[in-house]
Amino acid sequence: MNPIRYAVCALALGCLAPAWAINKCTDANGKVSFQDALCAGEGEKIEVRPSTRGATPVPPATAPVAEGAFGPTWQRKNYLQTQGIPQARTAIERNQRDCTAQPNTAATAGPLRRGNLPSGNQFVQEGAEKTADDKAACEARTESLREQLRALEREFADL
Repeated sequence: MNPIRYAVCALALGCLAPAWAINKCTDANGKVSFQDALCAGEGEKIEVRPSTRGATPVPPATAPVAEGAFGPTWQRKNYLQTQGIPQARTAIERNQRDCTAQPNTAATAGPLRRGNLPSGNQFVQEGAEKTADDKAACEARTESLREQLRALEREFADL
């Protein structure tokens, strides 16, 4: 048998032991003692059984610990005020600046400028579609950043 089986068997036998016998012995002088062996003189056998109840429950905490002057709430509020909200506003401004700075690819296409191409040309149509897609992506990104800013401002107001 391997060591794991020995451990499991020992654990099972230890749990199945129904009771232990303890002998209460009294000597000639009237002194009482407890022992595993049988008493030489007067004595009685006491059956001891393990408790079937669980462990003693831990009492609940009396009161929650008060947060100190520089506790987690203060730290979060300070972060939002000094870094979180200002950085969110800066991100919105940077995104808007980047969106307005994007060049119109259809107007500056090198030697193939808009004025050199006939109307209805595939190149001009693709450029207009790309510009519209870029503008929609910029607006979606700006709205996402604004929603993040609103969430940070709500959290700051709740603190």
